[in-house]
Formats: sequence, structure tokens, C-alpha cells
Amino acid sequence: MLDVVQISYHETFADDNYDLLKIFAPHAKRVQGVKGIFEAHQEAAKIAETSHFYVIDADAVMDEEFSFRFKPSSTKYVYENTPETNCVFVWRSRNPINDLLYGYGGAKLFPRKKLLEADNWRVDMTTTIGCPFVPKFQISNVTAFNTSPFETWKSAFRECAKLASSIIPHSDNLDNMYRLKTWQNKGADRLYGDYCILGAKQGADFGFEYKNKPQVLNKINDFAWLKEVFDDAT
Repeated sequence: MLDVVQISYHETFADDNYDLLKIFAPHAKRVQGVKGIFEAHQEAAKIAETSHFYVIDADAVMDEEFSFRFKPSSTKYVYENTPETNCVFVWRSRNPINDLLYGYGGAKLFPRKKLLEADNWRVDMTTTIGCPFVPKFQISNVTAFNTSPFETWKSAFRECAKLASSIIPHSDNLDNMYRLKTWQNKGADRLYGDYCILGAKQGADFGFEYKNKPQVLNKINDFAWLKEVFDDAT
């Protein structure tokens, strides 16, 4: 079985979710408290010992039907001249506020060597480290990000800034706009749903405004800056 690494950065239920993850992957490892999304993923690559490894976010509550059995093959080609072993795979997750099902917060599978060799990325970790992105349509988990007003707002702001800016290469703009509209309008009656909708609207505005300014857009990965924006907004 390939290595499985949970990445956490002060999430409320990280320990509980790690305990659940170990039911599915008893050999699972953790990276905790590393500042910076890119840096945390590279630390995960360092502690992984297999050629490819799964990354699970700390707010992921695993789906009972998911397994870590998939292994990419060097003889199967996803894209022309690109074997599975050179790709990043992302599974679907369920959004607990608006019920969207897509790759946001889902399980990810990275080629270890490629991630260790990467020296930069552009706003979105999964799709911009130089490996083709491949969606997997099985649901891996619920992304239980709605654990506090700030965590909920932050998650919605970051994701909707990405959707609005079309930062993800080769993504379907129609899908992006549907998801963006859903983030901004659905789920007010769910736990912290009003903070989700507020963050979605503000994140979309930010993404549209700075879509051609990646250095500014990359502020969505600065959690201290996000806290300041949240405090001003609320």
C-alpha cells in the first residue's frame, strides 16, 4: 500500500480525523504545524517512503467506501505521452454546507520525486507543480471545514477566489461558474452557512479582481492576512 500522510495546521478536529484515517490506513503518517501549503506538502513528501503517496487534509472525514488501493501504472497513459505515474490524482469530496461534489478537499495522490523536485507553484498546490491533473470520480471524504466562523469563511474565500480567477489549468469554466454560484447561494441554514456564503462572495470578488495578478492572488494562502480580512468583514 502506498504511504498516506495527513497534513494539518491547527484544524479543530485534526486529531479525531487522524484517528478515523488510521482505520482506513493504519500506516498513515502526519505533518503538523508546518507554515505554508507548499512547504507542508514537501515535508509530506520527505516523510513518505513510497514512490507515490496520498495526502489527506486534516478536515477530511473519510468515506466508509473509500480505500487507498489505487496505484498509478507506468504502462497506462492518461494523456498522450504521459503515464499515470507522472500525474497528480484528486478524488471527490462532499461539501457539508452546499452539497457540492468535486475535488475540493478530496484525497490527493502525488508522485513523490516530482513534488520533492518542485521549486514553485501558482496559488493552487494540486494543479500547478508541473504534473498533469487527473480527477477521480469516487467520493473519498466529507470536507468538514465548517468548524468555526473563521475556518468556514477562510475555506470558502480561498476556494471561490480560485474558481473566479480560473487559476486551475484546463478546468471547465462552466463547471467553475456553477460551483461558484452554489458556494455563494446555498447552505445558509447549515452550520456556519452564513459565514460560508460571506466568504464565498468576498473570495469571488477578490478572484475576479486579481485574476491576472498571481502575486496578489497568492495572498489567499497567507492565513494571517486572511484573518485580518475576516476580522474587517465581520
